[in-house]
Amino acid sequence: MAFLAARRWTNEDSAVSVVRWLPRLLIPLALAAALVIDARDDRAPAAVAVEGPQAPAQVEVPPPDALTSSWFCPLVGLRGPVPGFGEVTTEVLLTNMTAEVASVSVEFRGRTTGRQYVMADVAPHSTGVVTTSDYVRDEVTGALVEASSGGLAVTRRFVSPLGIDEARCSSVLAPDWYVPVGDTQSDALSVLAIMNPLPRDAIVDVTFASEAEFGPFVAPALTGVVVPAWSTVAVNIGEHARRRDIVAASVRARAGRIAVDSLVAYDGSVGRRGLAAELASVATGERWLVPVAGIDDGTQLWVRIFNPSDDVAEVAASVVSDDALGDRLAFAVASHDIVELKVEPPGELTPGLETLLAAPGVPFGVSVVSQNDVPIVVWAETLVGSAASPRTDIRTDSDLASAAAEPEAESVTVVAQTGGATGDAAAGRVDGSVDEPSVEVRPPVLRAQSGLAFVPGVLQAGDRWLVVIAPQSGGEAFLTIMTDPFAAGEDGAQAESAEAAPGNSDRRVVVGTLSGDTVAVIDVPASGVITHRLASGTARLLVSDTPFAVLLWQARVSDAGLSVAHPVAW
Repeated sequence: MAFLAARRWTNEDSAVSVVRWLPRLLIPLALAAALVIDARDDRAPAAVAVEGPQAPAQVEVPPPDALTSSWFCPLVGLRGPVPGFGEVTTEVLLTNMTAEVASVSVEFRGRTTGRQYVMADVAPHSTGVVTTSDYVRDEVTGALVEASSGGLAVTRRFVSPLGIDEARCSSVLAPDWYVPVGDTQSDALSVLAIMNPLPRDAIVDVTFASEAEFGPFVAPALTGVVVPAWSTVAVNIGEHARRRDIVAASVRARAGRIAVDSLVAYDGSVGRRGLAAELASVATGERWLVPVAGIDDGTQLWVRIFNPSDDVAEVAASVVSDDALGDRLAFAVASHDIVELKVEPPGELTPGLETLLAAPGVPFGVSVVSQNDVPIVVWAETLVGSAASPRTDIRTDSDLASAAAEPEAESVTVVAQTGGATGDAAAGRVDGSVDEPSVEVRPPVLRAQSGLAFVPGVLQAGDRWLVVIAPQSGGEAFLTIMTDPFAAGEDGAQAESAEAAPGNSDRRVVVGTLSGDTVAVIDVPASGVITHRLASGTARLLVSDTPFAVLLWQARVSDAGLSVAHPVAW
């Protein structure tokens, strides 16, 4: 500014001086800006960064006309932080929903090693697979996936000695994430993977809630945690929280925007064995849906309601199915606390105060409502059988009662009310209809001798979902569809049976391929819940005129056990 002091401006020459000096002032400003930009060795991803207090309710595929797609996968590799749990790697599944080739960049980011890139071209209307085992160098590794166009969905398939599971990547970054399903007992490993893909460090606080304490538990070591730019940090919950069966976690970024994964594994030392991983919930809400494939005496299912707010939540949980029972519980969830409901078939004993009853062998859904509008988070956990002889089998309930006495044609018929699978056999049907089965069977029950799965609740029912099954995944896959019981009115009343008659066009779900061909039409019954078999190794589009929730259940023939995948909205 010395040149300004060397001369006294007058009214006559002020305009001329401004014109003369303005370009010279802009030159150093431009150089400074260029240096700042150049100092960043990479540009920030084209993220959907949520600035407000409430994030979108679900992960969504960018529209085909979007300029780019950015996806954040907090965990794609974990190198055995605790002895006995083994190494976890993933297959990153790239699903191209457009009619053009998608050019995709997968960037692996560890905390100590340099970034590694994989470039892939994904053919139109297909799913490409990137195996991450060659790129996992750190204790924890994340991935940033970017495409040159919209219409790309990114999911993952976790592979470990303890089992296989599917999970979504995130299409958003947000300051708040919630995980209601941790476990810190001696046979369990619970890990939070916190990803910061942006060029500035994030400052994060992690708090816990458990079934044994009231209010939040704050670990001093997890207050003000620095998540460096372009990295993923792993938090072993067992190193910071007490030994508990249920540990819920809230992850809040004071500065920056993040994405969070949750992984739980049981090593089999006390009977439980399996691995489950899922993207944390990015939003809280008042109404949640949990579609369930079915239970029997070999299945354990828990629904967990987490209240991360400062107010008491007045909650009602209901079972929705064809059965007339329709069990319902009303209870309160204290501030920063968690409540677990056990879901089991009716028995001779009187059910406990925190037990929901559901008929065995029938698909059902659980609806959870915060009646005083205090936001909550709802997940479920299912644990099947024991680890003595890991094997997976899927049968109908009639098979379980008298498998040896029934003809082979009946015992191997694994279909739901819809009558068949959405596979190649149905692909040639122009109208998308499927034949009814020749024998009467009830909906399938996923029965396994070993299996662990998380079941994230669906906060926002939608009318368009994408379901992806990893190629060569093996086993059987089933969709459980649950229409939104809150859609009938603003007061949350459930739809009347007369308005929800089977065959009504607004109670129908159309199943199609990525290229738009119809392979099945599913008429949803009056209960609003149905299970439908899906061919393995496929991606399917689900469309309906009425909002619905859907979950993908998969049981495998190997020791990989049971897994549940949350579809992606599009």
